Amino acid sequence: MKKLIKSFSVLLVSFALVGCGSKSANVELKEGLTAKDVVAKVEEKAPMQMPQEFDEQMATDIAKLNLDDVEDYAITKAMIMNSADVAAVVEAKEGKVESVKATLQGMLDTEKNNAYLPDQKEKIEKAILTEKGNYVILLINADIKAAEEAVNECFE
Repeated sequence: MKKLIKSFSVLLVSFALVGCGSKSANVELKEGLTAKDVVAKVEEKAPMQMPQEFDEQMATDIAKLNLDDVEDYAITKAMIMNSADVAAVVEAKEGKVESVKATLQGMLDTEKNNAYLPDQKEKIEKAILTEKGNYVILLINADIKAAEEAVNECFE
C-alpha cells in the first residue's frame, strides 16, 4: 500500500510540474532577438551561480538535446554542484515541440534527482517548463518570477 501511495504521489507531482507549463500559439520572439538573447536577459534579471553556456557537445551530452529537432537554442546551467540553476530556451523545428519538451522535462527530472540541498529542491519544485509557439523554455532559478518576466519581455 505504501508503494502504491508513493507511486501515486510521484505521478501527481510529475503532472503538477507539467501542468505549470502553458501553450501559446503564434508566439514569436521580438524582432532581432535569438534564444541566446533571451537567456542573457534571464541571467541579467535573475542571476545564476557560476553560469556556463552549453556548446553543441554539452547540449547533446548533458541536456540530451537532439539538434536535428532544433532551429535555435541557448542553454546556461550553473556549473557548481550546489546549484540547480538552469535557463534553457529552445526553438523547435515544426512538429518537434513535444520532442524538445520531453528532452527538457528529462533535464528537469535529472536536476530533481541530483538535488540534495533543501534550497535547491525548493528551486526545482518551482521550476517552469513552458511552451511559447515553437519555443520550449525551462527555468530553474531562486528568483523564478524575475526569470519568467525576463522571458516574457522577449516575446510578442
